[in-house]
Amino acid sequence: MSSSLKSSSGVAPKPKRGRPLVLTGDLRRQRILDAAERVFTDIGYGAATMEEIARAAGMSKKTLYGVFPDKRALFTALTNVIDIYPADALDPDPANSRKELRARLLSLAEVALSKRQVEMTRLVISEARHCPELAEEFHAKAMQKGRAYLVNALQTFVGANPDIAIPDIEATAITLFAAILGDMHLRALLGENVASRRKLEAHIDSAMNLVLPNLTRQ
Repeated sequence: MSSSLKSSSGVAPKPKRGRPLVLTGDLRRQRILDAAERVFTDIGYGAATMEEIARAAGMSKKTLYGVFPDKRALFTALTNVIDIYPADALDPDPANSRKELRARLLSLAEVALSKRQVEMTRLVISEARHCPELAEEFHAKAMQKGRAYLVNALQTFVGANPDIAIPDIEATAITLFAAILGDMHLRALLGENVASRRKLEAHIDSAMNLVLPNLTRQ
């Protein structure tokens, strides 16, 4: 070792510690959410503690409580799925609006079958018996949001295609969602590999033809 790296006692000095990384409010919140999701998934919601989550996030409990008051608030934040669905109006051209409806169904299916969403669904199912409020929260924040998105997509589709009638849009949305995701979602929850995009697209085409047969004439 070079003598320039040693102190007068012949012992290499310890490297100076830099200032701790200062996180912005958004980054701190995201770090906590990421840690909470890992802890909830690893040991379950019931067994998780705020202390364990703070440790996983690399911060003090005081900092954690300054952002989230309790586990329930953390879980609620996790179930607020990011809105990645397109919200613009469908193209009024019948051919294009059908393609857009298909694309929106694909977006919805990919979110539901994503690794993160599958893990969160497993967590809710495993804890539902002991913490029914989690299931209620998940249904309100995640499931209903997806259903509302699909209802809106069908409503705008009908508006773009006045010659096509869908008597009960909400019931049709529920049926279409089940037809697309039912078996695939169950398989994903049981640990099977998620279907390829090509297979998912073919499944969506089949579901649309079964649930909305009058679209086939476009």
